[in-house]
Amino acid sequence: MRILIIADLHLDLWDHAKRDPFGPMPPIFQTLDAVIIAGDLSNDPMKNWPCALARISRLIEPSKVWVVPGNHDYYGWNLAGDDDLRTLAEQAGMHFAQKTSVELGGVRFLCCTLWTDFNLHSEPHVSKVIAQRAMNDYFQIHREPIGSDLIHPDDVLKKHREHLAWLARELDKAFDGRTVIVTHHCPSRSALGPDNRLAPAYCSDLDQVMVRSPADLWLFGHTHRRLSGRSNNIPVVNVSLGYPREVADHHIVDIFMRGLIDTAIPGPFGVGRSWT
Repeated sequence: MRILIIADLHLDLWDHAKRDPFGPMPPIFQTLDAVIIAGDLSNDPMKNWPCALARISRLIEPSKVWVVPGNHDYYGWNLAGDDDLRTLAEQAGMHFAQKTSVELGGVRFLCCTLWTDFNLHSEPHVSKVIAQRAMNDYFQIHREPIGSDLIHPDDVLKKHREHLAWLARELDKAFDGRTVIVTHHCPSRSALGPDNRLAPAYCSDLDQVMVRSPADLWLFGHTHRRLSGRSNNIPVVNVSLGYPREVADHHIVDIFMRGLIDTAIPGPFGVGRSWT
């Protein structure tokens, strides 16, 4: 099976910019057996997801699409709103993949948002204060249905621990095949790129988790930095598209193809392939 994993489509922003990120992609989508969207389909999901999902359904059969929410998919919405996001995806004939294991072509895909632990710099209290002051998440996402308080970094930390515990349980389950982890947030500083004060809101250092992990590949988005690294010999690869201002038309196909997996090719993912 040919499976494409892509993050950070931000289709509402591409629409506002009057650009189509899928312009050169229809011939490639016609060859795909599945697509996993690894977060940040659009802001304001109740308003924008129906149009965004309809746009994707013109490229590929909706039943072949799985949607993992990213932080932007909660903007104008709330952290407790996964059931409504699931409904939107299912109404479009697609699958919602929050804390979801998907088996495709004999490969297990473990999907969740992940969030972060704010501990990248070993100063979680300081990092949470910086994130709350500087990240749009804390001005755009409510804790409960609209009308409640805005989220706090501690709410995100709670979600991170919940998602990490789910991943650990899934990885402990016996599986006769390869495993790919798909998250929105970055799991390793090896694929983060330049560090800064906000980095702990984008990346957790989960290298110790990967010591015991049977995963073969970890794909993520969020940072919009198309970088790759390795953690305990597991390839960690960013598959962000990004904002329109960050992407030249002639780079679109190459960016999408970073997240293409062919399950018919045996052996370790990434052999003979250069992720840069």
